[in-house]
Amino acid sequence: ITNGLLGLGKVFGQDELVRKLLGCLNDEWEPKVTAIKESKDLKTMEIEELFGSLMTHEVKLNKKSANLVETKPQEERRKDIALKSTHKEEMTSEEELEEED
Repeated sequence: ITNGLLGLGKVFGQDELVRKLLGCLNDEWEPKVTAIKESKDLKTMEIEELFGSLMTHEVKLNKKSANLVETKPQEERRKDIALKSTHKEEMTSEEELEEED
């Protein structure tokens, strides 16, 4: 988006770019965005520093999701419950008619 606007003549300052990049991230990134906003001075933050921080967070998210995928089948096996089945004898059509009457 910013590259397209640059082509139209709109020039962004470093702090504007950082704010726009943080603003376009989805809800999954909200904790990280909040942490960056509270701990860093966005006016002096370089885009490279922001990308490094976001890439580190992404690697951690990917590792976490990979671990969840690997452990999920084991958890599902633990939750299996064996139920005792009961078998009803089939009724003949005569018995069914008698029951209906």
